[in-house]
Order: sequence, then C-alpha cells, then structure tokens
Amino acid sequence: MAKLMVTICACVLLSACNHTSVKKITNLLEQQIEADNYYAQDQCEKALPLYKELSQAMLTDTNSLLRMGNCYAREQNYSQAERAYILALERDPSFIKAWYNLSYIRARILARTVSEMYKNVDPSSEDAEKIRALTVDILAPFNLELDMQHE
Repeated sequence: MAKLMVTICACVLLSACNHTSVKKITNLLEQQIEADNYYAQDQCEKALPLYKELSQAMLTDTNSLLRMGNCYAREQNYSQAERAYILALERDPSFIKAWYNLSYIRARILARTVSEMYKNVDPSSEDAEKIRALTVDILAPFNLELDMQHE
C-alpha cells in the first residue's frame, strides 16, 4: 500500500511538473509570436521588452538577441546593438547573422568616428589630407560622402 501511495504521489508530482512545463513553453511560444509580429511591423519599442524576456528565459536563444540588436541598430543605438550581437555569439559562436551584423555595426561606428575626426582636424595641418583620404575610403562602402564644408 505504501508503494502504491509513493507511486501515486510521484505520478501526481510528475504530471504537475509536466503541466507547468507545457504551460511555460506555451507562454514562451506565444510571447515569441507576439514579439515577432511587433518586429515585422517595425514596432521595436514593443518587441524589445518581449525579446529581452525571451533571451533571459531561454539561455540558448540567439534569435531574440539578434532581433534585439537589429532593433537597437535601427535606432542607431550601436553600443546596445553591439552588446546584443556579442551575447548571441557567446551563446553560439557560429551564428553567422550575428557575426555579419556585428561587423556592420562596428563598421558604422568606425564611419562615425572618422567623420568626427575629420570634422575636428585642422584643415591646415600636415595630416589633414591623409585624414581626408582615410575618411573618404571608410565612408565609400556606406555610400556616404564626406561633408566638404570643413575644407
């Protein structure tokens, strides 16, 4: 009789755990769908908190981190975008989309940096032409042109 009670208790506990797990998974899937819908509608302000929760709840999830990075990049918040892509790569070092986007963001940061450098260099300095050439070379892949007002 005692063995039967232990077996029944074990079955009840397992079914309760199983029900809780199924409910948790269902909630996460619904949250994923909601976040993806907001993302598809370009409503990152609504998608971001959902993706943050998903990335914290599922420690192997990389897609939520990728989408977070993309949202931050759209806002030109490159430091947050970079952080999200790096977290995705820590979870999966072979995640090529995160590598690509991280490279792109870092290139945008470099473009911004050289533009600021160019704007702040004395045009009569002996290094001005080298800085101008470097800036033009870095901006070219982004189809950005050098602001010639400085010259």
